[in-house]
Amino acid sequence: MKKFVQIFSLWMFFALGACTKEPGFHVEKYKEVKFEDIAEDVRIPSVVWDLLEFKPVVAEKKEESREGGKEEKKEGEAKEGKKEEKKEEGEKGKEGGVAKDVNFAEITVFLVEKNDGIVKDEAVKISLPKGGGEIDLSQYITDAKGSFYVGFDFPEFKDSTAQKVLFMSKTRRRKVDDKVLGSGCNQVLDITTTFMKAMTKEGLKVNTVRERYITVLGGTFFFAAQKPTGISISQVTFKDSKHQNLFCEGP
Repeated sequence: MKKFVQIFSLWMFFALGACTKEPGFHVEKYKEVKFEDIAEDVRIPSVVWDLLEFKPVVAEKKEESREGGKEEKKEGEAKEGKKEEKKEEGEKGKEGGVAKDVNFAEITVFLVEKNDGIVKDEAVKISLPKGGGEIDLSQYITDAKGSFYVGFDFPEFKDSTAQKVLFMSKTRRRKVDDKVLGSGCNQVLDITTTFMKAMTKEGLKVNTVRERYITVLGGTFFFAAQKPTGISISQVTFKDSKHQNLFCEGP
């Protein structure tokens, strides 16, 4: 009987080990997906641009952004605005001895299941072009209930003197059970510290029960890395074409 218990315990050990995955988005194999097309323009409030360019945020701009959103610009329009600023810098001379240029950089996103059957192909690596892009989660996440990890790799963070990660929510706040989920429409959060810690560990863990993951991820993540030669910027926008009712209306 004792021998049977030992064999049974050993079998249970291997059975559980076979069903348990290492936590986090850092795995050995991924299904690789590469986006070649440049993403459509993303509407970015001027206060977000200021933060991404590591400028001090002026209180008046915050008020304008909250009241009417008139400071909101398309990415292309914002770049035109920055050209005028750069001309002024050029007339005054180089700031800190180096002219600060803004460059758009590539970024990679990882979706890795924690529970079986959550992510199609178990682990996906999505490479986005310069400036980032848009990911439709419905193409990668199944209807199964469980958790998965989201990871980001922004190579420009390496050897940078400062980093910035912002999140602009595009989903409605909603009550699930006894909790209120989400930040609300067009809310901007500075998540730099939390994000950097998460990426050194398992990544962002989200759950599919009652589409919690959509409320958490729905929106745009902005990334900026400051270097002596300039600032590198990228973005990742998450949407879900199967659950558009959870997103805010309009741009």
